[in-house]
Amino acid sequence: MPVPKPVQALFKWTPSGLGVFLTGHYLLNQDVVQTALAAFFTGLTALWVKFSDGFMKEAEQQAEKAGGSFAQWVFALLGTLGAAVKKRTTQLCWELTSDFEGKYYKRLEYVCRRFQTQGLEADKDRVLNLQQVFVPVQICQRSLSRTSPNLLRRLEEREDSFRGKDIGDFLALMGTEPDFRRLAILGAPGSGKTTMMRYLTLMYAARTPRKLHPNAPQFIPVLLYLRDVYPTILQTPDLPLADLVTDWAKNLQKTDPLKPPTGWFAKKLSQNRCLILLDGLDEVADESQRQQISRWVDQQMYEYPDTPFILTSRPLGYEKAQLKEDVMVLEVESMTTEQIHTFVRNWYLATEVKSQDGEIDLGIREEATQQANRLIAEIERQPALAEMASNPLLLTMIATVHRRRASLPLNRVELYREICQVLLEKRQRAKGMTDVLTADQKQSVLQPLALDLTRRDTLKFTLAEVRPLLQAKLATLPGLDWTPEQFLKQLREVDALIAKEQEDVFEFAHRSFQEYLTATEIKETNQEGLLIEALDDPESLEWWADTMRLYAAQTDTSTLIDAVLNHLPEASLDTLLLAIDFWQMGRMVQPATKQALLAKITQPLMVLDEPTLTWAKQVQPRYFKLAYCLEQGAWRQADSATYEVMVEVGDRDHKGYLGIPDTQQFPCEDLRTIDQLWVQYSQGKFGLSVQKQIYVETGNSLDGQYHDGTWLLFCEAIGWWKEGSYQFANLKANPEFSPRGEFPSFVNGYGEYGYLWWVISLLSRRDL
Repeated sequence: MPVPKPVQALFKWTPSGLGVFLTGHYLLNQDVVQTALAAFFTGLTALWVKFSDGFMKEAEQQAEKAGGSFAQWVFALLGTLGAAVKKRTTQLCWELTSDFEGKYYKRLEYVCRRFQTQGLEADKDRVLNLQQVFVPVQICQRSLSRTSPNLLRRLEEREDSFRGKDIGDFLALMGTEPDFRRLAILGAPGSGKTTMMRYLTLMYAARTPRKLHPNAPQFIPVLLYLRDVYPTILQTPDLPLADLVTDWAKNLQKTDPLKPPTGWFAKKLSQNRCLILLDGLDEVADESQRQQISRWVDQQMYEYPDTPFILTSRPLGYEKAQLKEDVMVLEVESMTTEQIHTFVRNWYLATEVKSQDGEIDLGIREEATQQANRLIAEIERQPALAEMASNPLLLTMIATVHRRRASLPLNRVELYREICQVLLEKRQRAKGMTDVLTADQKQSVLQPLALDLTRRDTLKFTLAEVRPLLQAKLATLPGLDWTPEQFLKQLREVDALIAKEQEDVFEFAHRSFQEYLTATEIKETNQEGLLIEALDDPESLEWWADTMRLYAAQTDTSTLIDAVLNHLPEASLDTLLLAIDFWQMGRMVQPATKQALLAKITQPLMVLDEPTLTWAKQVQPRYFKLAYCLEQGAWRQADSATYEVMVEVGDRDHKGYLGIPDTQQFPCEDLRTIDQLWVQYSQGKFGLSVQKQIYVETGNSLDGQYHDGTWLLFCEAIGWWKEGSYQFANLKANPEFSPRGEFPSFVNGYGEYGYLWWVISLLSRRDL
């Protein structure tokens, strides 16, 4: 029979009443300790008030089974209460004594602490710490139709609403805005999606989410690589998320595997305490299977509507397997110049510390800084490298090759070869993804394609234009029955070496890749004559120039250099500079060809006096461009060449410009060479020594200090200042009409004002 309500109320409220009574009693007696204990007991009774109804209903059911008497109800109630307390106590003791959460976080740290770039080969004892090198990439809200699937993107207008935000900013919003609790982060290959997810997991596992953002909410991270777990999901489509996560946690480490307490993850999920990170939807290769995984993710989001989810994918992989639940689509942006510089400095410092067995001191920091500055300067000097460096994967490869060879311009072939190997095979293999073609097989098809495009003076192509070529090359690959459509689909969606900017119009992900593959095809098929023909055509020279350099780096370049020299005196400055590149970048050059080239580029230096001439010959081709421009009377070009050579010589810490200490320590031999070339070719009208003489004549002291009145007198005397403003844009650049000392102006390197202290320091040199 039902228990009377007064009796139920008595059982429900008696503990609370007793607690209040005892608290008041001890408070009146001013017994602080007993009052605190009684208050604590009273707080616990509040839980009894909340859950007692359920206990009493269960006790009624048990009493009915036993006969329905009031006494039996009382005993059933006590039994039910005891069983519940025992179960909860046992669970609590297990959690406290096993410290599962602590062990789980430690395993996540083990898994995520290393900086991994899949497909790049590295010494196992030199794997870097992720925290030391990580640079947060920016994420922008953008519709799927506007995301770019290409390895490298052109500059485009970004969304204003979330410009400049990183993952930490979105985590902070998760805590207050429900719309931000489901994110689909899309990004091109190598854009840093997986690294970002690993870093996020690492920060939560280390219990330092504030490093992500000061307002980042507390979560328990769960990082699932979909390429690893999707077979299990396909086998059991209705698999609960809690069960999948539990099994995943057990397999985090084979040594001393974790043993999650029963229901631990289910409870945390129900409490919305977990952050579910699903990485790499695109890495489920089969489209139909990818769609099944997407539906499963939708179901989990439906089951846990308040639990935060973050899913990553390439745009093309997400396009036909989009989530149906409400998600915010974000895109990973290219790295900014500042982020590139920060990463390079972090990477070099971590690498140098690792190479010194973890030791770090001022010497190691200095070495790392110099190496990083050298790489940054090389990237900034080469637009193609600067574009590639905006992709984190390619930037890591650039840094790796740079450190291995201490240079980039002479080793671009090695860099591009490594990029092709990683994109076409190594990256997929490192992820456990199957591929029917090797990198060499794919390249055997891409090389003729690249050569065909280069010969047609184009970067873009349609499938119809290249179908015959692709069909012929694919037919030579054993055991393969691919159509040109399938090949381009693989190269675009998986390997990312081919890009598509508009419908049915394709191109290589970067022009440099086309040039490298063209150069390699010419070398392997002995078609050097194509390059010699281009040397004869001034209009084709610029188009073929980088292909020629990449070809030179792979073979003997004597024939190309001879082709330039045999066309003298018609050879232009650009052609002669290209011949110098062949010599310096070439895999080898015959001695006779080298001597002939040196003789040619030394001719403009013959106006120098001894011993300056001997010095200038020893450092050739350092001064060829400057001397050639002066010989031709190209004064403004010579002005630019002067600044270039001074940076090359004087910028010892590779920052890309000269500072006052650099001018103070500039080698006197080089200073005399530059000055003599200007003085001789201008017949005494221009030159550093000419400027110094006028500098002193106008009342300036050689103390390296700026004096307003006398400095402007100097500038007015040599034509740099007139009627209250600098006149660098209006220099006459003609010895017949220019005032003495007009050149060199150095303005090409510093603008109108930045050079002021630099020039004063230079003109104050006693050895000038």
